[in-house]
Amino acid sequence: MIIVILLDYTIHCQPLRLVSSAKYLGVKIDSKLTFNEYINNVTHKANSTRAFVARNMRKCPTSIKSTAYNSFVRPQLEYASTAWSPHTRCNIDKIVAVQRRAARSVLNDWSHPNSQTPALKEPHPYTIGSSSSMLQFLSWNSLERQGHYSLVMMYKIVHGLVVIPTTPYHLPASYDTRGHSSKFLVPSTRVNAFRYSYFPATIMSWNGLPAYIIQSPSVECFKSWLAKFRLTPTST
Repeated sequence: MIIVILLDYTIHCQPLRLVSSAKYLGVKIDSKLTFNEYINNVTHKANSTRAFVARNMRKCPTSIKSTAYNSFVRPQLEYASTAWSPHTRCNIDKIVAVQRRAARSVLNDWSHPNSQTPALKEPHPYTIGSSSSMLQFLSWNSLERQGHYSLVMMYKIVHGLVVIPTTPYHLPASYDTRGHSSKFLVPSTRVNAFRYSYFPATIMSWNGLPAYIIQSPSVECFKSWLAKFRLTPTST
């Protein structure tokens, strides 16, 4: 049985209103830490920005439109993602869908894979209609790999490059440390809100990295090696 204790809080004798969600540093946090409302809002805003850019840059070269996407749209989908990065398939798909639409918009290709496109007689640099092939052609990193940002932050925390304390979440693992000697004990969890929060989820991925990545001498080197490494998905 879960016992919920509700208390009244005041600031300067003014009572604080009880709400189910609140915005903090631009990120809307709900009472169950699902971030569903925030992800709905941020994807809607990003899609609106993408459409605005597309309308106003129809005649621009692909490289300019790609730069516009990376300057105006993608930052909206990455802001503070180490805190709210989704773990459910539904929310991941919402984020990824924005980028796929942007790729189609940049290349002006709204066809389906394997569709007949008689107008394109010359060989094309990507598979017509395939959004995955478009992303590869544009050299856009998939937003499904947002877990990489969490690992980069973990590297900075471990090496004291950011003002975030390492305890109590960075306890040395007591089990076999084959792979590398910098493994940490994964916090015990009972609810998904904590299981998929930053430290438990990121420590699991951190422990699974090979030693040569963990031992990177710099952040840039760590990012470079990490970009070539395929993380094990933890979505549900």
